[in-house]
Amino acid sequence: MKQPAAEHPYSDGEPSPGVIAAAASWYVRLQDQDATDEERRECDQWRLADPMHQRAWQRLDALWRNFDDLEGAATDPAQATLAKLNTRKRTKRRVKRTIGTTITCIGVLVLLSEWMHPHLLVDHYTGVAQREAVTLPDGSQLTLDARSAVDIRYTSTERRVILREGQILAQVNQDRAHRPFIVQTEEGTATALGTRYTVSVHRQGMVVNVIESSVRACAADDGAQTCTDLEPGQSATVSNGNVARMYGSGYTDPAAWTQGYLALDNQPLSRVLHDLKAYHSGFLLYDDKSLESIRVSGVIPLDNSTQALNTLAATLPIRIHGYEPLVLTIKKTE
Repeated sequence: MKQPAAEHPYSDGEPSPGVIAAAASWYVRLQDQDATDEERRECDQWRLADPMHQRAWQRLDALWRNFDDLEGAATDPAQATLAKLNTRKRTKRRVKRTIGTTITCIGVLVLLSEWMHPHLLVDHYTGVAQREAVTLPDGSQLTLDARSAVDIRYTSTERRVILREGQILAQVNQDRAHRPFIVQTEEGTATALGTRYTVSVHRQGMVVNVIESSVRACAADDGAQTCTDLEPGQSATVSNGNVARMYGSGYTDPAAWTQGYLALDNQPLSRVLHDLKAYHSGFLLYDDKSLESIRVSGVIPLDNSTQALNTLAATLPIRIHGYEPLVLTIKKTE
């Protein structure tokens, strides 16, 4: 087996997704009866090459050994699945190999999510935990949040920014040709009638937050267009051909993410976790509806997702468990 290359450590001294994927690959291979002594020696060399390699190995080993103790009914979804496998009289080795393959696949998916952005052909995009400031041809400024993607379409009659994914802050300059400045998403448009505003794409639609001057939010519709003018401090959600004003955006400063933190005011936890996803290298698994009633106020760091999640777990009625940083499950405590 070819020895995996060394990977850089994850933030806060944690193994990176690449290290975890390599450890999982080694571990699954060595569970096979066909594993050779040479492969075992190579694995030992890999583990000793970097403290992060050994840490990832130890965590996988602990996770692996836990499967030996699975008996009876299980409340955890993964354990329940294993219990079903056992009732079908599958051998322990076969169960372990199935889990090992799953772990390896998860590692690969995490790496692909970081290295293969779904919008590689757009004009500008950002990856996990990345922000980018872009100066447009007219001197206007765009700031892209993590995991965001935009196309720029300037013509003689308009200035259009197509937001494909994520969130942007637009600071708009006056245009000598009086061309409108438009941010477009699948759900509608947000046209600047002034200077500074954010636009984001979420499951519930396009969200517009006005910071300075005013913005006209319009829904995409084949029929009569529905539009609403928003003033500073006002917000709206645009979806399904409608524009709905929001009474409080849930942020004391909608643009605080440009400085690396969230300034929250009675924001649903599900929305906070959505924002953190863009800064977390692994997968955050949770049910939106079950967490909707939990509200968050205060300041949460974005550039250290581990610290942010630890803070939430310490102050809210939730439990976070799983394999950091690959897969974390967030559930409401009873």
